[in-house]
Parts: sequence; structure tokens; C-alpha cells
Amino acid sequence: MALSYQIDPLMGLVLISRSHTPSFDEWRDFMEELLADERFTPGTAIVEDRREERGVPSRADVEIAAAWIRANAMRLGHNRWAVVIDPSALAAFGMVRVGEFLTERSGVALRAFTSLDSARAWASGAALAE
Repeated sequence: MALSYQIDPLMGLVLISRSHTPSFDEWRDFMEELLADERFTPGTAIVEDRREERGVPSRADVEIAAAWIRANAMRLGHNRWAVVIDPSALAAFGMVRVGEFLTERSGVALRAFTSLDSARAWASGAALAE
């Protein structure tokens, strides 16, 4: 499976793991499943681990995903969504930065990281940047 998640309600954190680049439909369905999970509450921080993913999303893919995030911002709640990219995947990191720009002012603060620990700290509110 390309996508899986774990919810830690005590930490107020969702950890998403990705093994490859899913289609938008697969990603959207996955996100709908996450939002429907009774353990998920709006405002829960998200850490998306893409370090094993080798694909690079296209600009169109990022725009579609960002549009979904903006359209579902109330369901997601005001939260932080950290995306962890392999440090050698510069193009993928850049595309997440595009996503940061496209989701500004949505209530969902998206940010790219290369360190899982830094991403978890920022998402949980313990740190402001990597």
C-alpha cells in the first residue's frame, strides 16, 4: 500500500507513511479515510513521511492537492502539516515548498523538512523551523 497512517491521540499527531507517489484519487480517498477516522480531530498535527518515496510530483499534482487542502481546511482544522523528504530529493523538496505557497492562509500550515525529528517537533508546536 502506498499510504498508511497512525494516530497518536495523546501527542495530537498523525504520522502518514508513503512508499510511492499515489494518484490524486488514491491520495484523496486516503485522506477522506483519515478524516473519517473517529480518532482524528480537526487541528491534529500531521507528519507525512515521504523519505521512502522516490517519485517527484508534478506542478499540476501539487496544485490539485493544494486545492483539496484549501477546500477541506475546515475539516482539517488549523494545524501544522510537516512533509519529510529524503535530503537528496531536492526536486521533491521544492515541490513541497510550492505546496507551502499554494496553501498559505488556508489554516493548514504546510512545511517541508528533511529530518523526521525536526518535522515532529515543528508539527507539535515545539519548534518553529528546521
